[in-house]
Amino acid sequence: MQEDTLHWRVYERIVAAAEAEAGGIEYSVTPNARITGEISGKRRQVDVLIDARWGDDLSGRIIVDAKLRSRRIDIRDIESLEAMMKDCRAGRGVIVCANGYTDGALKRAQESITIKLLTAEEADDFNWAAFDPCIGQCNESSKVSKGLVLWDGQHPLTLGGGWAIVFTGKCDTCHEFHIWCWDCGERFALSSEGEHQCDCERTWVSAIEEETEGGSKGQLNAVHLLMTDGDEVFSLDRRALR
Repeated sequence: MQEDTLHWRVYERIVAAAEAEAGGIEYSVTPNARITGEISGKRRQVDVLIDARWGDDLSGRIIVDAKLRSRRIDIRDIESLEAMMKDCRAGRGVIVCANGYTDGALKRAQESITIKLLTAEEADDFNWAAFDPCIGQCNESSKVSKGLVLWDGQHPLTLGGGWAIVFTGKCDTCHEFHIWCWDCGERFALSSEGEHQCDCERTWVSAIEEETEGGSKGQLNAVHLLMTDGDEVFSLDRRALR
């Protein structure tokens, strides 16, 4: 896979998987995220969004820009990402670039932006085991491109004195939560306000959270993935909407 034939979407997915591997379970990684900008009020596309998995603490929010370009990134690219960071309320930004960066870009980015290099050779050696085809909404429609699911969450849960292993992820096209329950082996997808009972009789719910304070009251804040087993409730993932 050479740089001149490497598709931008493939590059974006490779970057998302690399960021998920580098982070911990406390961070949720969303490829091709869509969030509403705080300043612009418009929907913004983020190549990779790294956010708190269980709460709305934005202090650790990172947005990643995957630059698959034939040229080196320059100061304009840094300034563009800085503006997007402000609109998306991100404390840090990461630019992953295939062909390097100028000295000016590096100096401009030293405080709040990290620059990483991903070569064509590294992309060519990428292991796609972290991804599976979407089995949700975009898989059912012939009008949209089929997405892939990045399994970024591996959850060891204590249930009734025993252990359960659950994998969670999100499609990078329709953004539906995907669940893989290892006890019963079932894999399924949930829409933004969906509910499902898997074969081991655990109930899975996808619930939308609205902002309830200040001037943002009524805005959609996030979608949460919850699992109930008897009287126990587990929060497993969170997909930010703003």
